[in-house]
This record gives sequence, structure tokens and C-alpha cells, in this order.
Amino acid sequence: MNFRLAGEQDRGLVESLWDYCFEHREDPFFQWYFKNFYKPEQVLMGFQGDQMACLTHLNPYTLNIRGRHVQTSYIVGLATHPAARRGGVGGKLLTAALEEMKRRGHYVNILMPSKAGFYQPYGYELYCHQWKETLPLDALRPLTDRTLHYGFITSPDEWTYLAPVYDAYTRNLSGYAVRDEQSWRSHISAQLAEGNIAVCLDGDQPVGYLFYQLGEPTIVSGEFVYATARGKKGLLNYIYNHRSQGDTFQWNEGIHDQSYRFYPDGKQGHETMPFMTGRIVDVKGALEELPYRAEGSLTFRTDDPLADWNTGTWRLTVQDGTASVEKWPDGEMTDAVMPIGTLALLVFGAMDVDDLVFNEKIQGTDRALETLQALFPKEKCYINEWY
Repeated sequence: MNFRLAGEQDRGLVESLWDYCFEHREDPFFQWYFKNFYKPEQVLMGFQGDQMACLTHLNPYTLNIRGRHVQTSYIVGLATHPAARRGGVGGKLLTAALEEMKRRGHYVNILMPSKAGFYQPYGYELYCHQWKETLPLDALRPLTDRTLHYGFITSPDEWTYLAPVYDAYTRNLSGYAVRDEQSWRSHISAQLAEGNIAVCLDGDQPVGYLFYQLGEPTIVSGEFVYATARGKKGLLNYIYNHRSQGDTFQWNEGIHDQSYRFYPDGKQGHETMPFMTGRIVDVKGALEELPYRAEGSLTFRTDDPLADWNTGTWRLTVQDGTASVEKWPDGEMTDAVMPIGTLALLVFGAMDVDDLVFNEKIQGTDRALETLQALFPKEKCYINEWY
């Protein structure tokens, strides 16, 4: 197969495969995406002869991982033409995408899976789940605060009402997207193309906002963010006031949120939703761009099913908050062994080392495992980017 980045002349092919595999052309999101967000140079295409077989979009983002801003590519719209399926095309496309991301200096990668099991054999692991809450509108009443007031967001120019709420919500979290003015304008325009945005105010201070859609019995919120507990109660009160326009409210929020413990009926409407996978593009680059709060050194071996430059034995040394990573000759003694997906979970802070050992995702000496736990303590992970 041959791979190349798309050009202006490929727009029709790109749109056609998206229309076939995802939203149709008449869908509001399709219209918004290809008018406002699509850039051909972010699309990697694969060809068998002169026929397009597959493609994926490599949309650039900045993540906050453990307090450090890290550049990444978000794989979206990964699609294979039906005539080319079941021939290993997907794995070849992912390998080509990893090579392109490495060239760009993007050493970690994120991907929202339709099914995690499809991507886990390729080195992707779920680093972020979300709570998926579904409650009858009448059940919201004891969770509300009526003392706050509200406003509509009707233009990307009003992004400054939302940004401080998001910044407060994500403080001390890991793995989330850093949003600047340009990204906020993009998010707002995308949401307004197919729904509504409301902001909750305490006096003149924004303390919560939500993206939501009306028109069905279930009111759905794709982004539900608050700076304070009162802000969350205010948002629920806002939706409670829509009892004439729906009967159920469904929303997602970070799995770090603990307020579900205080719901009057905790037996219903509360479930986890797998949301985002992470992957290491380049072992050396990924580990050396992280911050560290501890010191230590160890050797470890990892195997990568797609990126052969990652397979092998590595020496990680951390001193004064900075890592140095060297590849060691094959056959050298190692302190720990882990697949590439496990290394991603450590980098993002999704799991404790003890839990990874229990789940047979890592093996090592006691000293090596203690060092890994000190270097990669568990974090509260969150992200809510959809494209």
C-alpha cells in the first residue's frame, strides 16, 4: 500500500468515505466539519494501486498530561473502504499514521474507539472513562439550586464565558485538551450548528455551562461542566425547568466526580462509559517530555505491534524532574516488562502500578515496580473532545 497526505483535489474522496461510514452529508455536523474544521493536510490516505482503500484524520491538539502541555494528534474518522476490509488495511493505516505523527513530533496519540477491543491489540488502551448519567427530569428536583440565573451562548465571540469554567473544572486533572481562543470558537460553532449552549451564573460569575440538544424525549448534553457544586446544581435546575420539553436528561461528566454518592436513588441511571484511548507514538519522546516529581532509574522492555522503533529495552533515568531515555542492546537484563499500551496508561496516569500488576499488564522486580509507582503516580484523567 501507498500512503500520502490528502490534497485539495481529494476532498470529494474524503467526504464520500465519511458519508458512507459516519454522518451523512445532510447532517449538521458533517456540514460544519467540512466547512469549518477539515484541513486536507491533516488527512492520511492509503491506496491500493490507484484506488483509495482507507484514510484517517490526524487532528492536532494540545493535551495537559501531568501538568505539562504536550502536542498530540487525535485520530478521528478512521475508515476503510468496504472493498478493502478484512485484509489488514487498518493495521497498515495505523502504522503509517504513527510514522507521520512521529515525524510531526507528536509522541503520544489519542483515539476515541467505537469499540476498545478493536484497537487494544494495536497498542491503544482506555485512559479515560466518563460517567454517563440518565435520570427522569422529575428526579432532578432534589439536586437543583434555584438561586442562580442563566444566559444563552449564541456566538463564538462569547467564548470567555465558558473558558474560566472549563479551566476550573480541569484544574489538577490529566489527559485533557488545552483550549485556547481558536479551539473555543471551534467548539462553540460546532455545537451551535446542531444544538444549544447555556451558561449558569452566580451573580456575574460563570459557574457552569452545558451543550445540549432538544427535540427528543431524552434531552442530551454532550458537555456538562461546572466550577463549583452550586454550578452543577444550577445546571440541573436549568434542565429541570424543561419538563414540558422532555422527560429524561442524559449527560456525561468526568469520572472523578463524586456527587453521585448523594443522589437520592443511586441504583439507577449511573454507569461508566469508555471514552478515550491513548497510545505511545515514540517511547523516548513521550517519556522525555513529561514532568516528574520523583527521581529514579530502571530498565524496561516493551513490544510494539506496529511501531518497531519502540520495541526493545530502554533505560529511563529521572533526575531533577527531567527524564533521559536510552535504548539498550537486546539481551541486556531488564527490571520490568510491559506492552506498549501499559506504558501509555502510566504516562497518562490512568492506573496504579499495583493494579497493572494485578491485571497482568506489567512484570518487574519489587524495586522496579516501586520506582515506576513513584515516577508515574495515578492521576484523575479527563477529556471531552469529540472530533
